Amino acid sequence: MAAGSDGRWQIGIGDPTPIGWITVAAYAAAAWLAWRNVGAARRTSVPADFWVALTVLMLALGLNKQLDLQSWFGQTGRDLALEQGWYEQRRIVQAVFVALLAASAVAVVVWARRQWHTLWHEYRAAFVGVSVLLAFIVIRAASFHHIDMILRSDLGATSLHRALEILGVLVVAAGCAWWHAMHKRRVKRFAMQRALRGR
Repeated sequence: MAAGSDGRWQIGIGDPTPIGWITVAAYAAAAWLAWRNVGAARRTSVPADFWVALTVLMLALGLNKQLDLQSWFGQTGRDLALEQGWYEQRRIVQAVFVALLAASAVAVVVWARRQWHTLWHEYRAAFVGVSVLLAFIVIRAASFHHIDMILRSDLGATSLHRALEILGVLVVAAGCAWWHAMHKRRVKRFAMQRALRGR
């Protein structure tokens, strides 16, 4: 995290390593691909709200990758627990928070499935990546020792938790690129059909 000399969170670059910047670049690329789909959708009167939401999500997660706001949140929670005298019961509060976070992630998936049900077959590739990222966020928020040990397993160039995050972002980017290519073919086919009918 972006830590000061006393080990406490402060605003700054949280992961100035090459793999950290690669992950930020992956988020930025995914955000750009999603935003490109916004333009493509609007030019052809196709609903673009899914791509707008995805653009915002990728930008927010990319920004948080370096700001490490979850560490600030955890630090604030510990400070509050010490101040109010319930530090010994923090595990119960943490469990409730993680349960609420997991329920929220599931609710987002269910809501998105219902919101865009008519076009879900076109969005599902990108949303697989979003689901991976949501699962990753919930698991990291749990901060259980044995889970952290597994997620921090060394894979050589990186660790498992970083590899999972990058995988989720790359799946999102691939889903965006797939939709754009499919949409271009559909528009081209429609234009050809109109041209043939006009003869």
